[in-house]
Amino acid sequence: MISMGTVWDRTVDVLRGRAAILAGIAFATLFLPGLLAGAVGMVLGVGPGMALVRGLLNVVTIVLLVYGMLALTAVASDPAVDQAAAYRIAARRLGAALGLLLVLLVALPLLVMPAAVALAAAGATVTATGMVDVQRAAPGPLAVAALVALAAAAVGLWLSARLVPLFAVVVNERHGWRALRRSFALSRGHALRLIGVLILGGVLLLVATMAVYSVVGVALRLALGSEARAAVAFGVAAAGGLISAAGSVVQAVFYTRFYAAAIAREEEAARPA
Repeated sequence: MISMGTVWDRTVDVLRGRAAILAGIAFATLFLPGLLAGAVGMVLGVGPGMALVRGLLNVVTIVLLVYGMLALTAVASDPAVDQAAAYRIAARRLGAALGLLLVLLVALPLLVMPAAVALAAAGATVTATGMVDVQRAAPGPLAVAALVALAAAAVGLWLSARLVPLFAVVVNERHGWRALRRSFALSRGHALRLIGVLILGGVLLLVATMAVYSVVGVALRLALGSEARAAVAFGVAAAGGLISAAGSVVQAVFYTRFYAAAIAREEEAARPA
């Protein structure tokens, strides 16, 4: 049985011992691309043809995000891996990781479709802003739709927990499509505890992000004045990006150390008595 407390202790050890390398990778691949994409989007505005440019920027940002997470995973996997080696490993495994994410993205509608169908049957509509309007929905069918949505969310959390070791498998075991099955095997028996970790981490990140948004937003408005809305928005986005990047670093290291613990457990079980 894997102890989440032990996994967290080893995560902290990696974060302390390899902080400079992890921070450098996170800044270059997680924080900076998102910040630059946001700045370019603000400059370009909403004119004709800008949607395509924004879409391309988002694609590049996502690819760099995956690349960075792979590099962080490589650093957390092996103390001998430096920043340059981590980038090389990430480049070699980027295609496999993007292919797996594409499969998961294609499968996502299958998860949310029952809830969408139930909401539509209840009479809910989607507004122009993408929000779900339930004012005209029938109460009984709407309650059923809510239950279906909760079930879909529960299944999504369960799948997220089972896929915790996925990137570590991709980086360390050179698997392609088989990485999905391997990830499920390594996380077997730990889904509930991993779900708890995911929920706790999400809540902490949300609280930290809201706190930073509030503090930075107030500070910038006081310093720059209420008319400097663009500068305030950019500063708040930058602060939020730093929090998001820091959370991604912790996530990558924790997931990798869970993978290492699962491998150790697997090897121990395979030893002859």
